[in-house]
Amino acid sequence: MTAISTPATVADSTVVQGAAHRVWTVTRLHFANGFTMIALPWMIIGFVFLINMIIWISIFFSTGESLEGTEWSGATAYIYVYFAVAAVQAMNLTFRFALGMSATRRDYYFGTVVAFALQGLLFTAVATLLSYVEDWTNGYGMNAHMFSNVYFGTGPLWERLFAGFAAFMICFALGALAGSVFVRWRANGLYALGAIVVLLVVAGVAAATLTDSWATVGAWFLQVKAIGVVAWLLIPGVVAAVVGFYVLRKAPARE
Repeated sequence: MTAISTPATVADSTVVQGAAHRVWTVTRLHFANGFTMIALPWMIIGFVFLINMIIWISIFFSTGESLEGTEWSGATAYIYVYFAVAAVQAMNLTFRFALGMSATRRDYYFGTVVAFALQGLLFTAVATLLSYVEDWTNGYGMNAHMFSNVYFGTGPLWERLFAGFAAFMICFALGALAGSVFVRWRANGLYALGAIVVLLVVAGVAAATLTDSWATVGAWFLQVKAIGVVAWLLIPGVVAAVVGFYVLRKAPARE
């Protein structure tokens, strides 16, 4: 039998295609500034790698011993922090312009998610490849580590990809929440959000201290390892993304 398209199904298909087009337009809008979204992140990574390499070479040739402990390096954390901040800046710069291009707030948020997810996929793929380069070369012949660290780059392939991409999207979700708050309530909203985060952290530290649970907390980290910590952090990451979406839905189209 031949399927017959009714006016309703054609209309639904048109609506879906139109929404997808608007989402993709927002995604492309974020990449309009290629320096901030593409060039600068890799310049930061390259600069951090260069500084680390200079330090590694200096230590290796002055002591003649392989570098121990660099697998605990947090050098790649710079790029995660950068993209969290970039999410705030991108939303502030492009939100109202996108609405002027007939994008809805929902289109804008989903398009922003797609843009940073693409960035996360690219960064994770390159970082994972470089972690294997460090494995294959025994840390550039010095037992040095930047990408093959204990947080993202020592497990099997799926763990490296999952941990790197999940951590990236968690940072983006936090940045998107902050960006949504700033777009809606400006600086006062960020002050309030910062105060809430500080209170939550202090409350957690106080609870662990008053219940004498630090040993249990430490044992939990050792048990679940880095991959488990990242997996658990997906929960607050998803919460931040959802809250950011609903905050942005009420953001004014004009300042």
